[in-house]
Amino acid sequence: MSHMNAIELSRPEFLVLLDCMGVKLQKNTKVSDDDLVKRLTQTMDAAQRYNELLAPIAPVDPSTLSKWNSSKSLLEAIKRVNIAEALDNRMSGRNLVAPPTSTSEEDTFMEVRQVLMGLANHWEQKQNSFVLMDNGSNWCIIARIIEVHQLQSSSSGRLSSESKTDIPVLSILYKVVHSPSGVELSDHLGGVVFRGLPGIVAVSTTQLERKYLLKLFAMNSKRLSTNYKPRRQKDEAEHRLTFVLPLGPLSMRDLGKLNNTPGCELCGKKMKSRCTQCLSVSYCGKGACRPWNQDFTLIDLLECQREDWPNHKKLCRSLKGGTWHTLTFSHANTPFGHMYRAVINRFDSMQDIRAQMIESPEDQNTPPQNIHGEKAFLIKLQISLSQSGMDSSMLIYDRQKSFQVNWLKSQDAKVYQEGEKAMGHKLKIYRWARRVGDYQLTVCFDKAPETDPVW
Repeated sequence: MSHMNAIELSRPEFLVLLDCMGVKLQKNTKVSDDDLVKRLTQTMDAAQRYNELLAPIAPVDPSTLSKWNSSKSLLEAIKRVNIAEALDNRMSGRNLVAPPTSTSEEDTFMEVRQVLMGLANHWEQKQNSFVLMDNGSNWCIIARIIEVHQLQSSSSGRLSSESKTDIPVLSILYKVVHSPSGVELSDHLGGVVFRGLPGIVAVSTTQLERKYLLKLFAMNSKRLSTNYKPRRQKDEAEHRLTFVLPLGPLSMRDLGKLNNTPGCELCGKKMKSRCTQCLSVSYCGKGACRPWNQDFTLIDLLECQREDWPNHKKLCRSLKGGTWHTLTFSHANTPFGHMYRAVINRFDSMQDIRAQMIESPEDQNTPPQNIHGEKAFLIKLQISLSQSGMDSSMLIYDRQKSFQVNWLKSQDAKVYQEGEKAMGHKLKIYRWARRVGDYQLTVCFDKAPETDPVW
């Protein structure tokens, strides 16, 4: 990312794109450029569900898939929302497709999804050529949807066959066009592009939205089979071939995984010390880690810790003096071993919910994975409404849903009472925890987060 041209992403733009998809890194993060590129690729793949849908059949040859059934709405199929968005759309009466409503960088991902819905809507009206541009830039993207296919029931992972056939794969030829120096882009397009494509549709986009699409196009272009050679028009010899899948919001599992930075809180390098006041974050420096004295005055900070202190101090002060209790959890949600079948939240899409209902329960003889290492992380505790007394239990899981376990009062009565005290009259609470064993967590019950996290 050191040698930039007009269409390459800068480091701040990488952070903005990650942020608008829900992956929150600190603005002063020291993670390497390579890590940012990798994380953005993984985040975009999560948004298009590539690993689930097409990775099993890579390299991708769309010609081996069935053509899109014209009796189905491509617009409906390209639109992917989670529960929260679906409810918001219903309450607000929002249309399925509308002109771009925001040029704010923080809305880039939402607007890119809106652009793809617009392309699908035009394709259904027999318009398949587009120019993605804005009046203030000297470059644009020329794109043509050449074919639309649909995934076969044998092509993807865990979805039901009914759902698989509803997933469109758009084959697109595209090219970046720059206007010559001193020539307005609209004038250049009128003389060079529009003349050859009289039915082309102009789509208003910001530079960052186009950069997002170019990153996505380039990623998917490399995944195409060399056997896939659709017909080109005579002026498309230099156009690049790619494919597009529906884009949707990330699941909570993906958000948790992609928001996790192993190692030092700021740079991601191997951690060598932990904040001794709250024990919740680790850093790469050597030696003792004592961020502040009784007057909250900074003393003897390590380099990354010093830079991270403005972000960390609220959490650190809120956990200082907290008492940590070790609890033992189980896969069973009653003393008789019955299992929870699925846990859903507002960030789940209908595909996520369907997949959870189909998947087998966790193996009761296998401890859940530990993706957090020695780091502190937030857990959600939900009390069961169907049990009481010594049969009471709480469901515990992290934001990543890397584990979903149960805590039984009958098996851990003394510590469970601390959880009940923290729960009070609520049905759910959030607390900081650390994994200390295959079936053990240590939890700070008496110090709640300053605000409930987005969950």
